[in-house]
Amino acid sequence: MDQDRRQFYRIDHPVVLDYQVVEEADVARSSQPYQFNVSPYFLLQSQLAEIDSECQHLIYKIAESTPHLATYLQHLNKKIDLIGRTLTGSNLDHEPGREQIFNLSEGGLSFLNDSALDAGAPLAIKLIFPENGVGLLLYARVQRCEPVVTEYEIGISFLKMPESCRTLLARLILEAQARERQAQLS
Repeated sequence: MDQDRRQFYRIDHPVVLDYQVVEEADVARSSQPYQFNVSPYFLLQSQLAEIDSECQHLIYKIAESTPHLATYLQHLNKKIDLIGRTLTGSNLDHEPGREQIFNLSEGGLSFLNDSALDAGAPLAIKLIFPENGVGLLLYARVQRCEPVVTEYEIGISFLKMPESCRTLLARLILEAQARERQAQLS
């Protein structure tokens, strides 16, 4: 995790986290956890973001030759994003009280927990970013577990993360950084 601290920018960000300790065989068998019962809307925003990132270079190419068409396509993309946010916003299954501030990077996160977790234990995790309706299902590994007063500070690193999820996390972190800078300037 110390290497992650140097490799990735970290932010404190509101997230809803659910996790389950799993077996190594579960991680080896699948790139995405199946342990959580989620609605079909849960991954919609992350899937839309994946398609968006795959098409971004095409929009730039179109913009070079036909700027009006590129602008039109960007507006259509905004409409689809708005529909996706509306659908996922009302269908993400989380209780608002479970939202906490986590220290987050592209490589992992740290959080306070009531109980200890064994270092090296594989986890299936469900992350929800309430402010933009993004949900992710990922595997992770416990890197550290340190007692802090009556709780434990848990540090985890993400495993087998698809590049689309990493890109999405990077975008969320950059947007949060921009908001922080804007708030400091105001």
